[in-house]
Amino acid sequence: MPYYREDEAHALRVAFEKEVSTWPKVTTRRMLGCPAYVADGRLFAFLVTEGVVITQLRRNDIQTLAQDNSVEPFKAGERVIARWTKVTVTDPNTLGRIMAFIRKSYQTALDRG
Repeated sequence: MPYYREDEAHALRVAFEKEVSTWPKVTTRRMLGCPAYVADGRLFAFLVTEGVVITQLRRNDIQTLAQDNSVEPFKAGERVIARWTKVTVTDPNTLGRIMAFIRKSYQTALDRG
């Protein structure tokens, strides 16, 4: 089963890229068949059909994010990657409510680069 289907997630991708493409040092690539976003060479987020996976959040930020959003650790097949947080986004118009967390992940990626 693919993690990302463009025909189902096109509107989410367009909304996401409209925001992050303006951030300095952001480039895109494919990872696990998904659009992935890197800052100065470090992954900070990627899209899946039903949401966004944020890869560089601290535990306390994940806990805060989980208060108002449906989140779970990302699963790559049977492997759980606990530090990568999948946030369900069913409506691209609600992407703004998690954008501050994506920005934190981006900043952390830059700081580690």
